[in-house]
Amino acid sequence: MFALVALLLAFGIDASVEVPTYQYEDPDTGGMLTCTRCPPGTHMLAHCSPNQDTICSRCPEDHFTQFWNYLPKCLYCSTFCVENQYVRKECSPTNNRVCECQDGYYWYADFCIKHTACPSGYGVQKNGTVYSDTKCERCPRGTFSAVTSSSAPCVKHTDCASMDLVVALKGNGWHDNICSTCENLQSDGGVTILKKILPDFFAHEKIRLSKLKRLVRRDLGQRLKGKRSLTSRRQFLLNYISVWLRGASIDQLKKLPMVLGERNIHNTAEKLSKILKELDASNCLINNAKIRAESCS
Repeated sequence: MFALVALLLAFGIDASVEVPTYQYEDPDTGGMLTCTRCPPGTHMLAHCSPNQDTICSRCPEDHFTQFWNYLPKCLYCSTFCVENQYVRKECSPTNNRVCECQDGYYWYADFCIKHTACPSGYGVQKNGTVYSDTKCERCPRGTFSAVTSSSAPCVKHTDCASMDLVVALKGNGWHDNICSTCENLQSDGGVTILKKILPDFFAHEKIRLSKLKRLVRRDLGQRLKGKRSLTSRRQFLLNYISVWLRGASIDQLKKLPMVLGERNIHNTAEKLSKILKELDASNCLINNAKIRAESCS
């Protein structure tokens, strides 16, 4: 018993705690003996006998026992941290190695999976944790998210009036209100705003790949070469559109809804027509005059 007490003290275990036991049949007499279990960090080297208590031995390196036991040998520290994991608690005589996911990952079926990045138009409703994925939400009316992110929430549209500006283009789920002055819209016909917004506009439109390809090849005059996956082909075509938009004139931009209609991309053509109408400087002047009249009344 003295040896067991010394072992308990060596492992920082209160010697006054109630020590659990187990039943063991004495091979010499056939009688049942009540033996003391070995403390965590040790294993049973020899069962008790009528003359002595259980003999316990320390676990060797890279082995452990977490609970009181009468195991003939300690357990091997079999857990190894793999990709996207780090060692939160190293192997010791009393515990197996403990792994945890790196920042930006969560635990799923013994693997660490990257937190979902909410696409533009969606914001983070609940941040991911070590044990749960990101929860995304569609941006409610009056808010937007222009980025793909696992941490960015939806934010409110900019209040243009607070900056003495007008809303040149109303915001939606994936872009902010675009503020301007009517004078700026008159000077460049909204070209600056269009060229800023249209690449993302096309990226959010669900245009069939075959129609997108014909538009780029036949109407935008781009030569397409090489084979690509479905996803990379779409991005490849969208990149061509972005390049064309940067060099397009105001007349080319204004004709784009008609071109889209001719390619049977009618829904996108209608949306683009509304954007062009909203950016019309004459409408801006009329709306601005109404706002000023209402503020004076």
